[in-house]
Amino acid sequence: MEYSDLITIVLCFTALLLIRQIVLTSRRNSVDSDVDDYTGMALDPDALTRVDEHSMREFDRLLDNISFEDE
Repeated sequence: MEYSDLITIVLCFTALLLIRQIVLTSRRNSVDSDVDDYTGMALDPDALTRVDEHSMREFDRLLDNISFEDE
């Protein structure tokens, strides 16, 4: 048995271990995603319709961040 055969066996074994780890991780993530505490309901829906100084500053900040990402 040459060194190249030994290296091929080690690399195949490593690839199988990595594929196994990816499959186990994806299964674990799919189970964890079902236990989400997000309900999708706003705590204060009326606050979304009010325009005040704080909301305008936040809006300007978000617009500035979007413009910096485009450049």
